Amino acid sequence: DARGNALSQTIENYEDKGALLDKQEVENSDFNARGNPGKTVRKNFDDAGKLIDSQVILNKKFDSRGNSLEQSIENFDDKGVLIDKQEITNSEFNSRGNAGKTIRKNYDDKGVFLDSQTIKNLKFDSRGNVLEQTVDSFDDKGAPTGRQEIVNSGFNSRGNAGKTVRKNFDDAGMLIDSQVILNKKFDSRGNSL
Repeated sequence: DARGNALSQTIENYEDKGALLDKQEVENSDFNARGNPGKTVRKNFDDAGKLIDSQVILNKKFDSRGNSLEQSIENFDDKGVLIDKQEITNSEFNSRGNAGKTIRKNYDDKGVFLDSQTIKNLKFDSRGNVLEQTVDSFDDKGAPTGRQEIVNSGFNSRGNAGKTVRKNFDDAGMLIDSQVILNKKFDSRGNSL
């Protein structure tokens, strides 16, 4: 637009040999005076150009540095049917704009509250990838259901962790198990294959 805000973007991701992995089309609107978009619509396509899914992100509140403090994300399937929704509150930003704390409330396609997570990002690398975090989970009544302590390493150029070590705890804080996950290959959406 006239103020230099990106209204439309196309992001294409390629593998190291040059083959297209996926594409995203992004539409930004409802900019505030500082140029932060109030609404972002993102459509995700596979390498053949077929729509996979889409998200509508509403940024409801920003801090003075442009970090989104409150946002909602609606996820839709390839036919435009609502899958689910998240209400997100971000806080405790570091000097690079990485949120130290995120509270995510999850809703189904009918708007029924399902559960929530409080995520504390304890350490980041220079690219903003989360190296260490805790995730505390709660049911729809607010009762704790478990905790995870996560350490990520070996990130690829798209920010996908090559290795994740996760310790799972029950609602009383007792260690249930731990996992070492080695991610060797990812699909176009960053899911480990």
